Amino acid sequence: MDRKRPGASRQKPHSCEPFSQILVYALAPGTQPAGVNCTSKADFLVYCSTNFFGTGGAPPGWGYAVNVKSTGAGFGSASPVYIVGGVANDVITITMQPGTTGFVTLQTRCNAKASITSTSTA
Repeated sequence: MDRKRPGASRQKPHSCEPFSQILVYALAPGTQPAGVNCTSKADFLVYCSTNFFGTGGAPPGWGYAVNVKSTGAGFGSASPVYIVGGVANDVITITMQPGTTGFVTLQTRCNAKASITSTSTA
């Protein structure tokens, strides 16, 4: 008869660190604006980095807009990097103008359901 040591079969519980899940989406609008919706079932951060550098940079005018559903706030940005936080189940929408290219990164808990989806209807 085999004897087991007490506690030998216990596994260490998996810890889920905040912001350990990372999703990435690339945007490169052609002739029409393009955008993404970012959301998570847990608090999250969204980073947007672009080739846009304000006046004199590519493209002319504003480069992209960021909207946060829970606050109703919307911002146009001429910054090459933008970071915004969202609470659980919030939706952050980023829309880029033609000529602007960029990456959108969402960070949230490892066990949270999260997504970055296109707002394009095509």
